[in-house]
This record gives sequence, C-alpha cells and structure tokens, in this order.
Amino acid sequence: MNDDLKKLLSLQEIDSRIDRVSAEMEEIPREKRIHERELQSQRSDYENEKKKIEEIRERNRKSSGEKENTVKELADFKNKLLEMKTNEAYRTMLVQIKYAENKISELDIKLLELMYEEESSEENLKETKKVWERNEERFLKRQNILDGQMEVLEENIRELRNEREEIKSDINIRLLDKYEQLRSADKGNVIVGLNKGACGGCLTNLPPQTAVEINQGSAFTCPICGRFVIWMDDSSFAGSG
Repeated sequence: MNDDLKKLLSLQEIDSRIDRVSAEMEEIPREKRIHERELQSQRSDYENEKKKIEEIRERNRKSSGEKENTVKELADFKNKLLEMKTNEAYRTMLVQIKYAENKISELDIKLLELMYEEESSEENLKETKKVWERNEERFLKRQNILDGQMEVLEENIRELRNEREEIKSDINIRLLDKYEQLRSADKGNVIVGLNKGACGGCLTNLPPQTAVEINQGSAFTCPICGRFVIWMDDSSFAGSG
C-alpha cells in the first residue's frame, strides 16, 4: 500500500472517530428533550390535580350556599305554615316543606361526597408533586452530568479535527478530493478491504488477477462504487473461508 493510501486510511479512522463522537453529542440534547417532556407531563399532572381540587372546592361552596338558602327557606315555610287559612294552602306549604327537607338531605349527601373527593384529590396532589419534584431533582443532576460529558466530547472533537487537518495537509490533493467526494455521498467507509474476492463496500466481485495485485500491495478503485479497495488484515480471496 502506498503512503498516500496509508494516510487516507488514517484519515478515515479519524473520520470514523469524529462520526462516533458527533453521534454521542447529538444524543445528549435528545436525552435532555426526553427528560424535559417527562417533567412537563408530570408538571401538567400536578397542575391538573390542583385545578381539580379548585373545582371541587367551588362546587362545595355552591352546594353549601344552596343548602344555607334552602335551610332559610325551610324555616320560612314552617313559620308560614301556622299562618295558612285554608286546608289547600296548608297542604301546599307541607309539600314545599317536604321538598326543602329532601333537598337539604340530598345536599348533605353531595357535600359528604365532595369532602371525600377533595380528600382523595389532595392525596393525589401530594403524590404527583412528590413525583414531579423527585424527577426534577434527578433530571437536574443528570443534566449536570450530560453537560460535563458534552464539554469532554467537544474537546475530543476539536482535537480530532485538528489531527484531521494535519493528516489531510499531507495527502495528494487528487486522492483527497475523491475521498471527500465519496464520503460526502454517505457511502460509509471510502477505503475498504477485499472481502472474499469482492469489494468490501458494494460486494462487487473483482477479477482474480486484480485480487492478487491487491494482495501484493496495489490499490484498486472499484468500478461500481468508486471506493478504494486494499488488502487488510481480514481480507480474503474468492472461495476462502
């Protein structure tokens, strides 16, 4: 293998490391967004429970006010009962009294149910707040760790890019341009090994004589995918393995 291809291979190794570090860097904000969505959902649960309690208390106030008014009406009806002059008026007042008493009884049941409902919602509120605050604390700790990891990765990628520039500056411009062109086309590795007599990139079978020449140190450009095919430690001829 000639020196330029060795340098290109070194450049490819650097680029592979840069790709791995870049992928890790992309994962960090993605993880943060997941945690943020979880926290937002838990906060919404907490706010919904607060709203539910406020609604229960509002219904309680209305029912209490309605009961208070009905109790006053009942007392008024009973006072007026003694003033009724006819049997018909007397019976009508008794119906109103009965209606008011039934209404008070229903309101008492409703208020009792609201009391239990409020107690249950208050417990749910405490639990949702506890979950939200606990996970918020965990997320803040995790965020600090992720921020620290990001700083390390940013430093790593700066060093790798500097190393890449040093290697790149010493490579034949024609080979470098071809390498960069193939790499920008998302073809993965630009320099591949011979794999069972075929291009290690697109798996196109190569002539046996070409495989022998590659084994002896020559480089070959695949006519199908354009990759550089070389002999590597795990390379093999057709029919082997």
